[in-house]
Amino acid sequence: MLKVEGLSVRADAVELVRDVSFEIGPGERVGLIGESGSGKSLTALSLMGLLPEGVTASGGASLDGRDLVGVPEKRLKRLRGRDLSMVFQEPMTALNPLMRIGAQVAEVMTLHGTAGRQAHARAYELLERVRLPEPRQIARAYPHQLSGGQRQRVMLAIALANEPQLLICDEPTTALDVTVQKQMLDLIAEVAPALLFITHDLAVVASVCERVLVMYGGRLVESGPIREVFARPRHRYTEGLLAASKLTPRGTRLPTIQGSVPAAGHFPGGCVFRNRCPHATPDCETAPALTGDGHAYACWHPAD
Repeated sequence: MLKVEGLSVRADAVELVRDVSFEIGPGERVGLIGESGSGKSLTALSLMGLLPEGVTASGGASLDGRDLVGVPEKRLKRLRGRDLSMVFQEPMTALNPLMRIGAQVAEVMTLHGTAGRQAHARAYELLERVRLPEPRQIARAYPHQLSGGQRQRVMLAIALANEPQLLICDEPTTALDVTVQKQMLDLIAEVAPALLFITHDLAVVASVCERVLVMYGGRLVESGPIREVFARPRHRYTEGLLAASKLTPRGTRLPTIQGSVPAAGHFPGGCVFRNRCPHATPDCETAPALTGDGHAYACWHPAD
């Protein structure tokens, strides 16, 4: 359904994302993980056509055969919010503080041709579907009158309003406490048609998705079924992420990945992880290709 081929993102002369390719089938839930600065959100914004000014995308991406990259804004507007929707990390920056909740949920439907009265009636149903208490009362409220968890559920209702084919979630539970986070994740897993879930939290992606894409330095370095990748990571970056996420006995030093994510444009040539990898050799000055059937990885010295 979603097919991404050779997607790259640039800001002037700086390459932020390079040659990213993956697919998501109908009903499939795929996680996109990596540290901050790895290019996860830029990849999603490229698909939505929402890149900042001065940042451009190239390559190929299509949803059910309809191009998403390099097409006129008018054509993208017909797809955004109808066939392809996104839930952002911080709902207070995505919701209009001057509009009531019900009007904001209805608006995305009226923009795509639903009659006003029908859209408002559907808005109540959507607020109830995302398990908000007293949906009619919530519909009359303004964003500042709701809790963080309630606002995020409103964003999910807006994203689902036109029954899209694909839902993109970019760190939708980061600002929520643990209990509300669990409720939100269960809800997303229940209602999402097909899903691209972006996060740096490995436990979260394992609870929601069936397949995972690991990104670092603007490139995909490993991909495959969640169970297989998490049980037997092959790329040294994935191995480091998993080691750092495990519980360790009291008094034991927590494993970490040495160094930090370089600024955009300052990743090394060849393998983008080689300046932080304890297994790097001169071979790593040449970029490895992402290879493998089902479970793929791009590493000259894969973990056993």
